[in-house]
Amino acid sequence: MRELARDGSYAYVKFEESGDIDRVQIRSVETDPDGFEFFRGLGIVGYAKTFKAWLRHFPRPIFLAALRDREIVSWAFIEEHAERTRDGNPVYLLRAIETLPELRGKRLGYRLLLLGLAQVTGHVLTKPLTHEARTFFLRAGFTDLATDERPPVEPRQFAGYLGLPPHRRREALAHLSDYFPSLGGAGGESPGEQTRG
Repeated sequence: MRELARDGSYAYVKFEESGDIDRVQIRSVETDPDGFEFFRGLGIVGYAKTFKAWLRHFPRPIFLAALRDREIVSWAFIEEHAERTRDGNPVYLLRAIETLPELRGKRLGYRLLLLGLAQVTGHVLTKPLTHEARTFFLRAGFTDLATDERPPVEPRQFAGYLGLPPHRRREALAHLSDYFPSLGGAGGESPGEQTRG
C-alpha cells in the first residue's frame, strides 16, 4: 500500500497487493447498516474477499482508497481494457467509486477520481448504475458514448457507458492541486503521477 496524498484526516492510498487489504478495516452493509452497499444486489458477498481477488489480477488493476484511521471510507477501482480505442489509445474502465453513506457529499469520491485519472492515459469509460452516479460522472466531464459523434469505441459494445477522452482527463487533472496542494503540478501533472498504457 502506497500513500498518494493526504487531506486533513484522510490518507489516499493505492493498494499494490492483496495483502494490503488485511491492513485496513472495511464496513459493509452485511455487518453494519451504515457500511458500503455497492455490492448489494450484484451477487457479490464480502468486500475484503472481493478486493483481494481483484488485486490478484494481471495486469494489476488500479485500486485506490481514502482511509481514516486505517478504515476505508471511500474506494475506486479502475482496470485496463484489453482493446484500444479506434485511434490506438488505451482504454481504462472505471468499475466503481463508493463512499460510506455518512461521508457522501464531502468530495472524497471526486478526489479518488482525480487520483485515479492521474494513474492512467487514454480514454476512461464507466457505466454508472444509479442516477446519482451518472450525475457525478457527467459533472466530472464524462459524456454519453451513445450521443458522441465520434465515439472512441464501438458504442454497442459499451451500451450505457460514459466516456472521458484524454483532453478532458487533462482538464480534470488541472484541478488536482486544488484538492491536494502538496502535489502541486498545475496543469494536471503531479510529481507522483504514474501513468500506465
